[in-house]
Amino acid sequence: MTSSTPNLEPKFTLVVLVLLAVLMVLIALITVLGNGLVVLAFLVNKDLRHRSNYLFLNLAISDFLVGKLQ
Repeated sequence: MTSSTPNLEPKFTLVVLVLLAVLMVLIALITVLGNGLVVLAFLVNKDLRHRSNYLFLNLAISDFLVGKLQ
């Protein structure tokens, strides 16, 4: 009979985990800031309020929420 024990060895070193965490936070921050600027531009500049630009506003809001939830 063989016992099935889970492999408890870490797959990444601490340095790699910290670098990955910093990179993920940076990507989420850039996503939130960039899409926030798109929404702000849409609200401030009345020339952008055309029917065709509402798609971009919708995409920016959706992407903003995805970046915020990460």
